[in-house]
Amino acid sequence: MKNSSKPLVNKALGELFSSHLKQQINLFEQGLGAPSYSETAIPHGTLSDVGIDPVSAWKDAVFPTLNKAKGAITNISAPPGWQSLLFSLPALFAIPFASGHFPQAIRNPIELPKFIQEEAGWQTLLPLPELEGWSKGNVQKQLISLGICRLAGRHDQASTLLNLAKDHLSSDIIQNELGANFWAMGDHDQALQAWEKLGEQSFAFFNRGLAHLKLGREKSAFEQLQKASELIPTSSGWHHLAMLYQNS
Repeated sequence: MKNSSKPLVNKALGELFSSHLKQQINLFEQGLGAPSYSETAIPHGTLSDVGIDPVSAWKDAVFPTLNKAKGAITNISAPPGWQSLLFSLPALFAIPFASGHFPQAIRNPIELPKFIQEEAGWQTLLPLPELEGWSKGNVQKQLISLGICRLAGRHDQASTLLNLAKDHLSSDIIQNELGANFWAMGDHDQALQAWEKLGEQSFAFFNRGLAHLKLGREKSAFEQLQKASELIPTSSGWHHLAMLYQNS
């Protein structure tokens, strides 16, 4: 039997491949492309059970930043070294809702309750010297950079960036970031004191709930995290993390 079908499949596949290639190029131009295995050394036994998607992580990292800094909101591309940071980041379990942070850092929810109680201070990662040039002269980028510095264990650099940006930030966002700095250094009581001075913003409820959870005050933690989850859009990973903490 003669095959009378037209070669539409080849054309469709070609268009699909072209579209996919353009999308990948666009992601890499934004600093959101994931590193290939051939470009990264992978010591045996160090991989997490799941990876971190650079695009989702970046969206959540800038979520608490863009609408809190004074001035116009801009579309910010990820800094150099973003993919490397994601790849080398150890699994975190008690992460505050602050600039430069992302819920995807929590990669084993089954172990969450144990680590909430035991985790003290974050592991130190490789520094990201690229951040200085990337964030210079842009308060929103400085705000994101200080969060990334916290994740990298660069506490002095994070404090310096907060001081540089504070004249252009609201008092609430300064207080929230200050609390996050204390938290990253393992001082959970000081972090809670900073967050107790905040009002009824979503990040305030989230972080107070996280602190109460860490300090063993389950009822207060649930109440604060429930309010946070009601205020954070379901499209954000922070909403789902608040729900996860409520059930820890």
